[in-house]
Amino acid sequence: MVTSRVYFFIFIGFFTLLISCAPSPHYTPVFRVTRETLDCATLKNRRIVIDPGHGGRFTGAIGIGGLRESDINLTVGLHLWGLLKQAGADVSMTRSADVDLCPPGNIALSEDVIPRSQLSNNFKADLFISIHHNSNTYDRGKNETQIYYKLMDPGASQDLANCVAQELKRGQSLAEVSVLPGNYRVLRNTQALAILGEASFISNKKNEKRLTLANQLRREAEDYFLGILTYFQKGIPEVIDQQPDGVTMENACPQIHARVVGGKGAESIAPETLKLYLDDMCVPAYFDPQTGTLSYCQTTPLKNGWHTYWVYARNQNGNATWVKPVRFCVSLPAAKITVVSAFPALPADGKSYSRIDIEVLDDHGNPVIDGTSLALKISAGRIEKNVVTTTNGQSATCVFAPHNPRKVIIEAKTQGVTGKTTINCGPIDDALVRITITNNNQKPITMAQLRTGKTLLGTSDQEGLVFMRTNHTGKIPIVLHKPGYISQEGIISFENGVFKEKTFILTPKENGLLIGKKIILDPEPWDEKTEKVFGLSADYEEANLLVAQKLQTLLEEAGAITTLTRHSLEEHPTSGDRVITGEKFGGEYFITITHRKGMPYATHYFLSHPGEKLAKNIAQSLDKELRIKKMNVQEGMDFTIIHPSSPSILINFGEKHLSKGAKEKAAAQEARGIYQGLVEFFKGQKS
Repeated sequence: MVTSRVYFFIFIGFFTLLISCAPSPHYTPVFRVTRETLDCATLKNRRIVIDPGHGGRFTGAIGIGGLRESDINLTVGLHLWGLLKQAGADVSMTRSADVDLCPPGNIALSEDVIPRSQLSNNFKADLFISIHHNSNTYDRGKNETQIYYKLMDPGASQDLANCVAQELKRGQSLAEVSVLPGNYRVLRNTQALAILGEASFISNKKNEKRLTLANQLRREAEDYFLGILTYFQKGIPEVIDQQPDGVTMENACPQIHARVVGGKGAESIAPETLKLYLDDMCVPAYFDPQTGTLSYCQTTPLKNGWHTYWVYARNQNGNATWVKPVRFCVSLPAAKITVVSAFPALPADGKSYSRIDIEVLDDHGNPVIDGTSLALKISAGRIEKNVVTTTNGQSATCVFAPHNPRKVIIEAKTQGVTGKTTINCGPIDDALVRITITNNNQKPITMAQLRTGKTLLGTSDQEGLVFMRTNHTGKIPIVLHKPGYISQEGIISFENGVFKEKTFILTPKENGLLIGKKIILDPEPWDEKTEKVFGLSADYEEANLLVAQKLQTLLEEAGAITTLTRHSLEEHPTSGDRVITGEKFGGEYFITITHRKGMPYATHYFLSHPGEKLAKNIAQSLDKELRIKKMNVQEGMDFTIIHPSSPSILINFGEKHLSKGAKEKAAAQEARGIYQGLVEFFKGQKS
């Protein structure tokens, strides 16, 4: 009896062991990385930063089963750290535990992201790898791989992304693997080559279960490792011996030289890929394949100041050079000084004065370098400044008349070059008026235009001054105008032989809320994707542009500075191109305007409180202007929502709110609605 029980328990134990040893749906994969079969020499001493996304108070996405993205990001990151370290790379982790990087007392995700880029920059990293796992709670069946490279670096960063994506496709066996441009803060603030990987979707129930297995996370780290290794094994083309580099020269037509090598394995450069960019313009350079030297000689004189150039090339394995701009400064001495007085004659009363404009050019007729110092002398009377400096070759001061009649000589001198002018002080025949234009706070307004009818009489300078001279006595009506201010009419009285002063105060429009604000207007273009996904028909592409143009007029009249991401129906820039336009413009707000199928809505980035507030203000304004009631305000996933560095929103008017028979009127109403929403938003910002 006892013996039978023993056999029974032995059988049960053996059966249990068999069950536990049965292969799971996610079997243990074989190691892809073995030191015996891989040549890792190209990784030696490479400086690499691994950034496991989220952590601490920021868990990231959470699966249905409770799996936290921050945990699996860290596990993959630690595996990758070990693999790279063993291969001889110099590796740093942004975090090695379940912590966030926020300063004490701050819980903003943006504050957690900034230190990651700073660590990479301080480490002087070659590569920055940010590890993430995606989520889509609206479509839990979705599961794919997305690798993002730096939007502003479509060369080397994209090469790295392609290599990593290929290995992840082999290792993860997902049908869809995409390499995409990205402008996430952690990418754009990192100086190194940078990618952000979303290896799979944690929101997918089956995939979440897979991600709970350590061997699967180890496999993912191996995929990253092999992608990085493949990238370096292709060789990194280098630009060396660049001249000029960091120097100041008295040569406006310099020769530029650089040598280009294909990489450690002596891979050759593909000559057809070679390009030299000088001040962001591609210039015709000559390449000598025998020496690997790229040469260019500037034929037209460069302006004085700093200039930047960089070389782009690919080696025969397809890898691009790392963009490393080089600067040099052109500073030619002054060759000509022109001194001009606004008034050639002044009453000799000790108080009348004239503006003195000074222009300093080099021997090519270009403005001298900014900050060139000028010594000023006056033979009689009083000068406002004895020393001035130039900006774009220009400078100015004021000269006050002496008490006694005489000819006054004003002299400006620099670098052994002198310029002179004279003012006759004594009885005068002309009528002289100096006009001062200020705002309500008595601050000078520059670039205000003074007109009579269609004739431009003058434009205010940096001190808000306009100097006018005429040989007629009497009154003339004038209009003062500057974008951002309410135009003002007035009368100026002229009296021969007399110097007069007159002050005008301009009142800002919208209390000055929009003055100087830089706003990007993005009229969504039509393409097959926008029609398929959003129902944006080609008919409404024109409407998007029309509304943006009318809004641009309203904003600029109120003093804002704007740009459009496209200017005609012939232009069809990608979403990435449109974001790049905004980044180069340095805009403070990015507004996409569209007429997609369905009900109207306004979207914003989920982490952007200013974006959410702006979207709500515009939705409320559109309710008043167009009676669009209960316009849905929600988080958006559009590229132009996620990737601009500035707060961004998308306004969809829907296809029913633009009458085809009255496009101009309807577009004007829509533009006015957005404009009023912006005004309300800036009111709230000010308070």
